[in-house]
Amino acid sequence: MNFFKKPPVLLAVLLLVINCSCQRDIDLYVPDNNNVGQILNPVPVQASVSGKLVDQNDNAISGAMVRSGLNITTTDSRGLFRFNNIIMDKYASVVTVEYNGYFKGIRTFSAAEGSSNFIKIKLIPKILAASINASAGGTAMLPNNSSVTLTANSVVVKATGQVYAGAINVYAVNIDPTAADIAAIIPGSFQAIDAANFRVLLKSYGMMAVQLEGQSGEILQIENGKTAKLHFTIPPSLSASAPATIPLWSLNETDGLWKEEGQATKSGNAYDGNVSHFSFWNCDVPSSTIYLELTVNSSAGSLPGTLVKITRVNTGAQSFGYTDSTGHVGGLVFSNEPLALEILSTCNDVVYAQNIGPFSQNTNLGTVIVTIPALTSLTITGTALNCNNQPVTNGNAYIYFEGTLFTSPVINGSFSTIITRCSASAASIEVTVYNIDSTQLSTVWLGSASAGTVNTGTLTVCTGNSQEFINYMVNGAQYSFASPAATFGTSAILIGNTQCLYVGGWLMGSNPYQQLDIFFTNTNVVAGGIEDLVYVRGNVMGDSTNILTPIAVNITEAGNAGTGYISGNFTGNLTGVNPQGNYFINCSFRIRRT
Repeated sequence: MNFFKKPPVLLAVLLLVINCSCQRDIDLYVPDNNNVGQILNPVPVQASVSGKLVDQNDNAISGAMVRSGLNITTTDSRGLFRFNNIIMDKYASVVTVEYNGYFKGIRTFSAAEGSSNFIKIKLIPKILAASINASAGGTAMLPNNSSVTLTANSVVVKATGQVYAGAINVYAVNIDPTAADIAAIIPGSFQAIDAANFRVLLKSYGMMAVQLEGQSGEILQIENGKTAKLHFTIPPSLSASAPATIPLWSLNETDGLWKEEGQATKSGNAYDGNVSHFSFWNCDVPSSTIYLELTVNSSAGSLPGTLVKITRVNTGAQSFGYTDSTGHVGGLVFSNEPLALEILSTCNDVVYAQNIGPFSQNTNLGTVIVTIPALTSLTITGTALNCNNQPVTNGNAYIYFEGTLFTSPVINGSFSTIITRCSASAASIEVTVYNIDSTQLSTVWLGSASAGTVNTGTLTVCTGNSQEFINYMVNGAQYSFASPAATFGTSAILIGNTQCLYVGGWLMGSNPYQQLDIFFTNTNVVAGGIEDLVYVRGNVMGDSTNILTPIAVNITEAGNAGTGYISGNFTGNLTGVNPQGNYFINCSFRIRRT
């Protein structure tokens, strides 16, 4: 839950295991003390993250490339993706999305050790604002009267640093910080690092995405020592409270944090500021905060995925968060101000309200009991047994319902979760149980319901071991890594003009460190088929290799995306580029298709 100084925001980060269920805030960081100014160094944790990618109309985007650290995957037909047990940062984990025709999507969130998180990213379409002659300069106007002004002969090709002299395509979009869906849109989060290197939270008075491209699609950038002018129109509801001068912040696309860079000056209903490079820019005032947490229960038990809203009584600014699988939610809220707490049903009806605060230090409100109308309450329960017909003692039930994937822990062979909803019509339900100890899955249980209690009956978790692995030998030396210690992924990826299938994995902390990435043609693989290997890279062989003679990949398993696996093997000769060397490799792999 992200309670920070800004207009209405939906910050849903579900804490889930392998997929999603419990929810946590997008840019939550829990202070180690009650001081506002802190220098927070990265703290590596192993955790999981899943998410949903949508366009500006909330339609799912499939086939987008998603990255987190060294991990790569693509979104499925529902716009969903996931990374299991990867290394992230306790305070600022980052997921980056790339999809043709849209600005890069970036989401920054916190991740506790062993946690599982859910994020929603709404991509911003790249809109051509103007085409400007590089030799003359000019201004690109946006629909809300924001603008981008380039001076003459001030742009270079980013990759080479050479001065660019052709037509500049200026892709620019205003990002309204008062939009109801800003939490899904905002690049990164509202977490930032100020000029003193302190971690702060921001209130935005204007935001913009800008990218410059040449006539051949090459990425352009402002030449060193020169600047461009940005004109941010202030949203009408914020104009009266906008300060005369305001810090400017640019997004660091690597760590997902805004960095303070200069300032802008108010002129009428807008801010003007000069910038030395382009990505995302923001006019913001940093805020002081405390960490607030609470648990939301009904008379029947905990309420996962329940919307909690905090409103600043003095200004009306709001922030939102969602409860995790135990009903817990926590995050940063405004310090030393009266606040209003509201708990909402899925159809945005207030089912609980209370005035709280002011708070001068981190606070736990304890458990809040709410009453959910019967029409909007759906309980899904079931029993899970292992191959020996004994209760599963360490597992999770994954429940896909109305576009959301919930996770319910399996306790002594039983699971139960309460889902609140608005619609009275029946909707389909999919339930799968995962046994963490045996790494096995049950078959998928299918059903439908509108309200009340649905019992899946007994699900037997005995569909074969789901362990992922890569075993390979390079010049006689054997290497092997497997789940759950290692991280794996698959995705469709473009290499040059060739659409390829990527499979790969890596193992943090091994000695020597192990990573192997495999790329081969034809994304529509079938069991028993043979594919051409186009590229292999790994720490043992270096960052880049060339294939001396054609290498065939034998596909032995080709399951469905999301639940199935891709398995295969290959043998051949490679030559290293960096460092140079000759390698003979023999490899077999089995990786879940994402």
